[in-house]
Amino acid sequence: MHTPPAWAPEVVSPEQLERWIVPSIRGERHECYAITEAGAGSDVDAIEATARREGEAYVLNGTKMHVTSYNSADYLFFQAKIEGGPHAGEHAMFFVDKDTPGVHLVREPAYSHTFPDSHAIVAFKDVRVPASNMVGREGDGLDFTYAWFRYERLMIAARCCGAAERLIEEATAFAKDRVQFGEPIIAFQAIQHMLADSLTELWAARLMTYELAKNIDRGVDVKIQHAQCSMAKLYASEMANRVADRAVQIFGGRGYMRENVAERFYREVRVDRIWEGTSEIQRNIVADQLAKRGVRMLAG
Repeated sequence: MHTPPAWAPEVVSPEQLERWIVPSIRGERHECYAITEAGAGSDVDAIEATARREGEAYVLNGTKMHVTSYNSADYLFFQAKIEGGPHAGEHAMFFVDKDTPGVHLVREPAYSHTFPDSHAIVAFKDVRVPASNMVGREGDGLDFTYAWFRYERLMIAARCCGAAERLIEEATAFAKDRVQFGEPIIAFQAIQHMLADSLTELWAARLMTYELAKNIDRGVDVKIQHAQCSMAKLYASEMANRVADRAVQIFGGRGYMRENVAERFYREVRVDRIWEGTSEIQRNIVADQLAKRGVRMLAG
C-alpha cells in the first residue's frame, strides 16, 4: 500500500476488510486518499465535500486536490461532511472504487516530487455508494484522519532519515574523490563541517523516530503520541532539507544535474515540510500540548 491506514483493520467491517484492505496488503489493490480540497489543507475541518444519505446509499459530491497515487490506485478513501440528519456537518469517510460512475479526473498537475505517482485533482459528482461503504459511523471521519496523520508523520520521519543517510553517504564519497587545489575536498574544513552537521542531525532524528515508534507500540496516551509524531515529523523533515541543501552544495554544479541523487532528493524532501501537516502546524500542535502537559510528559 502507498499509505497504509494502520487503523483500518480495527474499524472496518469484515466485508470491507476482505474487499479492500486485505487485497491492498497483498499488493493486489492500491488506494489513494481524497481528503484535501482547494480551501481545506491544514484546516481539514474546512472541507466542503458532502455525503447525503438516500435510503441504503450515500450520494457524494465534492472536488479533491493532491490525490497522491491516483494514477496507480483503484479505490479511494473519500472524506466528506454529512448533509442532514443528527450528524449534519460532521465528517464521514467512505471507500469509493475509482470506476464508480461520477468519479472524474479533472487533471493531473506536474509536481516536483514523486514523478511516478500523480497528484490528481478529482471531482465527485453525485457519486452513489452503498451505505456499507462507510468506514465506521457518521461522525468518525475526522478521528480516522487524525489517526492517519499520526501514522503518516511517523512514516515521513523515517523516510527523511533514510533520505539523509543516502545523501550523506553520496556526498562523503564524492568529497573523498573530488580533487580541487591539489587535494580531496573532504580535507577542507568547510566541507567537513557540512558533513559533520548532517551526520549529527541524522543521528538525532533517527533516535527521535525510534523513540516515537517505541512509544506507539507501548500504547502511550494518544495526545502524547500526536505531539511526538509532530515533533518527529517536524525535526526529521527540516533536517533532511538541510542535509539535501548541503549535499547539493558539496556536489557543486553536479548537484544540480537531474542525474545526480542530490538533485533528486533536493526536490523530493521539500514536500515533507508541507504534506501531512506543514511545519507551522506541527509547531502549533507541539506548543499546545507543551502548555497542557509539560516538558517531562512529551520529552521525558
